[in-house]
Amino acid sequence: MDIINTVYLSAKKITLFSGLISLLFSLSCTNLDETLYSQLDNDNFLQTEEEISSALGAVYSGLRTFQKNDHLWTIYCTTDEVAIPGRTGGDWAGDGQDQQMTDHTWISNNRFFEGTWLAFFAQVNTCNRLIYQLEQIDPQKYSAYISEVKIVRALWYLWLIDMWGNVPIVDRFDVPEGYLPSTNSRKEIYNFIEKEINENISNLTKEKSSITYARADYWTAKAILAKLYLNAEVYTGVAEYQKALDACNDIINSNIFSMTNTYSENFISKNESSTEAIFAIPFDDIYTPWGWILPLVSLHYASQQTFNLTNGPWNGLSVQTEFFYLYEDDDIRKQNNFLWGAQYTSTGEPLIDNGYEKDLDPDGPQIHFTPEFVSLYNTIRQSGVRIKKWEIEMGGNGFLNSDFFVFRYTDILLMKAEILWRMNPSNSEALEIVNQIRARAGVAPFSVLSEKDLLDERGRELFLEGWRRSDMIRFGKYNAPTIFKPYVSEDFRRLYPIPKNQLDANPNLKQNPGY
Repeated sequence: MDIINTVYLSAKKITLFSGLISLLFSLSCTNLDETLYSQLDNDNFLQTEEEISSALGAVYSGLRTFQKNDHLWTIYCTTDEVAIPGRTGGDWAGDGQDQQMTDHTWISNNRFFEGTWLAFFAQVNTCNRLIYQLEQIDPQKYSAYISEVKIVRALWYLWLIDMWGNVPIVDRFDVPEGYLPSTNSRKEIYNFIEKEINENISNLTKEKSSITYARADYWTAKAILAKLYLNAEVYTGVAEYQKALDACNDIINSNIFSMTNTYSENFISKNESSTEAIFAIPFDDIYTPWGWILPLVSLHYASQQTFNLTNGPWNGLSVQTEFFYLYEDDDIRKQNNFLWGAQYTSTGEPLIDNGYEKDLDPDGPQIHFTPEFVSLYNTIRQSGVRIKKWEIEMGGNGFLNSDFFVFRYTDILLMKAEILWRMNPSNSEALEIVNQIRARAGVAPFSVLSEKDLLDERGRELFLEGWRRSDMIRFGKYNAPTIFKPYVSEDFRRLYPIPKNQLDANPNLKQNPGY
């Protein structure tokens, strides 16, 4: 088996080796003084292509962290898309930290920020370790692999600059004992990402095939640049729309990617054949158990009978009321993405909630998912539209078999439309692009394109794909009132707090203002 095939399989399946590497090298960026890399020195490791491909597999399997249950809410639940309401009886209420993400009252020791920070920097460190080891062996021979890993690292920093803005640039593994990195400015992070991509992109393949699927390639690098430049004004204060447009056009004009005939093709089980996949994180219900458990987190307990799941759902993540109503009734995406109204078992019988609140739920024991909530902190069990955007397989275990597309072609098209509109609000091509996407969704075209239309259309198309937060910030809507947050939240919340435990461990870190 050649090295590229081996890397792909290593990325698709979590191997014992990658699990061991993750255990050994998942370090906080504030605790980089450990020298565990000496236990895997190059005299007895990375001597064969199989060993190198296994190490690359660890870099890619680490990307599944992005969907990990204990910290993905830092991305999803702070926007207008979804929330985890506290249920009557105390379910999901706990310490209220889930709900604080939605009403923008979080504090710096919120566990979701801590979990995300640790996980993201652990993956940066994994990238640094492999770069270091390959450079020690033969930097010329393995330059393509080194560049590939640097692009993955740049992706982590794209997420870091978006969430925290000011974070440490940790770009080496052989740090001195006791090393405690200092906070870099958002502008410095921006320059670092741009430089890393521009210096490595020529080393990356432009081929798209089953062999190169789910690997960081030329087009992944271009997509990172497009996102970076699109948000440049937020990150640096200087707009870079022409650069963002150029990056989008490079992807579009390659003719490698295209819109799928139907929206749902991008979210079916085993969706790796989608023509929209620019960069994907592979998931598999057998080989990546508990990797992406969205159905279990969202569905009602009794929904186990709707899909005959072998694991019971937890009745948590629900769609926010106003976001649900962004969709027109005949929008195909609405039917694909959501479960609402009366629910039934797999055999068509009414789905019964034996624990329903008799005094509070007017629908009775049959489960009706309602768009409205009693409150964020204490609502009834059946409140909230549930999520089924990615195929929930009948008789499955509740783990998704769909790959997660970090960068999707339709997103690139919508980015281009937005850029053209920002450069000229009457641009006819921008309107044409958006209407092409609406046509696939089965809804009427716009006659003109407004700022609200652009933001709403991105929301409808890209629901829960990880970009809503940066979109809302870019459009100036992130702090706006919602049904759960009937007030304008503070401007400083456009950046997350550096976790308190990290500040306590590393005095060189500087907290973001407001916390």
